[in-house]
Parts: sequence; structure tokens; C-alpha cells
Amino acid sequence: MQVSELFAELRDRHLYRVAAFYAAGGWLLLQVADVVAESFAWPAWAMRGLILLVIVGFPVTLLVFWFLDEVEHPDDPDSDTADADIPEQDAQRPGLIVLPFDCFSDRREDRWAADALTEDLTALLARFSEYALLARNTAFAYRGGDIDVRRLHRELGVRYALEGSLRRLPNGLRVTAQLLDAREGTHLWAEQYDRRDDELHELYGEVCRAIALHLGIELSRAEMKLSKLTPPSQWSAWELYQQARGSLHFGGWSQRNFQDAAATLREAISKDPEFASARALLALILALGYWAHLFPDRETAYEEALASAERAIAMAPESSEVMGFAGCALSDLGHDERGIPVIERAIELNPANGQAVAALGAAKVLSGRLEEGIADLTLAVSISPADPGLAPWSTMLSIAQTYLGNAADATQWADRACKADARYFGGFLAKAVAKASLGELPGAQAALEEARRLNPRLSAQAASALIGAPAWEELAKAGIRLPMET
Repeated sequence: MQVSELFAELRDRHLYRVAAFYAAGGWLLLQVADVVAESFAWPAWAMRGLILLVIVGFPVTLLVFWFLDEVEHPDDPDSDTADADIPEQDAQRPGLIVLPFDCFSDRREDRWAADALTEDLTALLARFSEYALLARNTAFAYRGGDIDVRRLHRELGVRYALEGSLRRLPNGLRVTAQLLDAREGTHLWAEQYDRRDDELHELYGEVCRAIALHLGIELSRAEMKLSKLTPPSQWSAWELYQQARGSLHFGGWSQRNFQDAAATLREAISKDPEFASARALLALILALGYWAHLFPDRETAYEEALASAERAIAMAPESSEVMGFAGCALSDLGHDERGIPVIERAIELNPANGQAVAALGAAKVLSGRLEEGIADLTLAVSISPADPGLAPWSTMLSIAQTYLGNAADATQWADRACKADARYFGGFLAKAVAKASLGELPGAQAALEEARRLNPRLSAQAASALIGAPAWEELAKAGIRLPMET
């Protein structure tokens, strides 16, 4: 531990106060002992022994209070007493704080820019309703100096902290952001964004959205990992929801994965019937599974998805996350006239909701508004290029380009989908269509066989639903076929 960190720990544990009280008490004790020793003619060794005892007791006392503080405020997330004295946050919404961004520049306008960036990020992240964001005034009380984020966990009960900095470059500015686990004091994610002086007008919009989108992904990943520290039998509704969300993001598109995710969300809803986000995500998983023919009983999945979507919208019409999931579900079920306005409302509530931006593009493609859909999907990819949904988004872009007759662009997007997630069979279906459009039938056949390997239950009906009946008919005419569903 560095000297600066040691002094920070001494300050956080209030040991300066303990040291001051001990010194004052020790001095008073020795003064009284001196008077008593003179009155009762104590031997010299007795007074020297008392002085030695006071001196030795000083570090011992500090050590005792240090370890008492460890017991009261342990940093171990598995400790039973870890949250005993932490301010209570909403059990369904982990706490998040945006610390004031540091400014490594002497320019007044740069210091203003750092404060403005902090405020804009705070306002934008407040729209992520699944996290309890601490108020700006609370965050600015921790401005200046090196802060051990574990102190924020102890004092404020937050689980995550976002901190960053702004520094001057020779011809522009660099913004750095990093997400920290406030319980452990560890880094979860970091990124930097450089902008030239002539691009600074984009700083507060584009950079804030990019940080917010990355943050949403990393928070989901962190919550999924954290919930695994608890036995599944003890998972709360929130932890069940995070597992299902992580399964959709990182588990791949398979019948087993979708069925397990749906079952997990039903369990979350049974524990908390008012958990609108769980209902909306259940609707989305059921709708995607219905569309991709991943549920054996498609009609039951359709009815449950429709009911879950409408119920979630009624419960939380001001939640961007809920509206994004539910609107996408409605569109995937074929209700574009209902789903698209719901998705648009999700984006109004939170422009940084990348899932909603991509869902809007996909809904427009499915409803025949190809060029508009391509624009929205391209925007989603550009603002969130590492999103777990990149493979389905790129697949939809490939299909749209195929229908517009842009076979080369369609091939590029299909290749990007396959690289983004080699487990996603939809990307290989799109690649088969694009290759066939270019007259590369062996490549089309190989791509279709890979899609079938990834999803052994893939049928002609499922392929037709995913890439559109006209595209599938063209493949069939070229002799590239799949078995029919029985």
C-alpha cells in the first residue's frame, strides 16, 4: 500500500480522531500519575513502566480500531455482514454514482467542459431506470482528491461508480471513462474518446451516448457475474432477471437457451409480479423464439409474448428499457403498427438505448421500410459497435441490403454478423442469401449447412421467417433447400 493510500485509509476509518483522543488521554494519565507518584513515593521504575505502557499502547490501540472497522465494514462481497450498515438502496436497482470528471487542463473552458460532461452523463444515465443513480449534488460532494470507491459503497451503498477525466491534446481533447466496482474497488471497464477541436460540438452528445451504451452493457455483464456468487435457489427476482438477460446477450440463439431464459423470467415474475422489466424481457424472448421457430408450441409462445408485452407497457410506460423490449416483441409478433410507436417512445425516453434504436430499424425492415430501417440499424451499430446484439443487427442489415439489390454490401454485413457471433445461425442464413445473389452457389450452400449445424432443427419455414419468403424462394429455386417442419 502506498503512503497516500495509507493516509486515505486512516482518514476514512477516522483513526486520526482515535489517535488524538489517545494522545490527550495518555498525557492526562501521565500528569495525574506524576502527582500521585510524588505523593506516595512510587519507585522510579513504576513511573518509567507506566510511560512505556502508554507508548506501547498507542499502536496497539490503532490496530484494534483498524480491525474493528474491518469487521463493521468488510470489503468482502461474500461476507454476511457486508451490507449491515450500508444505506439501503432499492433492492431491485443497484446504486450507481457518476463522480465529477477530473480536468487536467488550466483552461477555464476545459474545466467547464468537464463539469458539463459530468452533468450530461448524469442526466442521460438517469434514464436507465434499472439502476438507482445518485443525485448530482451528492456526487459533487466527493469532488477532488483520490477517493477510494469502497468508501462510496460504505457511505452511500452504491454498487458501481463511473469516474473519468478530460485532458487537453495538441489539437483537441481526450475524454477517459472507467466503471468501478465499489464493493471490491476494482476496474470493470475503461475507454477513451479523442475529439479534435473542430469536433468538440459532438463531445456532449456523441461521447455521452457512447459512454452510456458501453456502460449499460458492462453493468449487465457485471450483474450477471455477481448473481452467480449466490446459489441459484436463493436468487432474487433481480438476479434471475440478470441471468436471463445475460443468457440472451451472451448465451447464443438455441432452443434450449431460449426455453431456459423464459423459464428463468417466469420465476422472477413469480417472485415479484410488479417487475415490469422481467415481463418485457420475457415478451421479447418469447417473440424472438416465435419468429425464429425456437419454441415447439409457437402459438402458446405467441399468446404469452403478446400478453406479457401489453402488461409490461401498462405497468411501466415511462421506462425506456421496458418500452424497448416490449415494442420489439410486438413487432416480431407481426404487430408493427403497435410496436413501432412503442419503440419510438423508448428512444424518446432514452436516446442512448441502443437496443431500442436497433429494434426500430429491424421493425422498419420487417414492415418493408428498408432504407429507413438500414439507417436506424447502421446508427445502432455505429454508436454501439461491441454490443452483444451486433450479430442479429448485422444480419438484418444484410437481409435489407439483399432486398435492395446490394449483394456486395449484403455479403459484408453477413460476414460481420458471423464474426460477431459464430454461434448465431441467422448470420449464416443471411450469408447464404447474399452469396446466392452474387451467383456463388457453393458458398451459399456451405453457409446454409453451417446454419443447420448451429441449429439442427432449422427448417424451411424458420428460414423463410428469418430472411423473408422471397429470399428463401430464390434459394430454393437455386436448389438450396431445408427440410419442412413436421
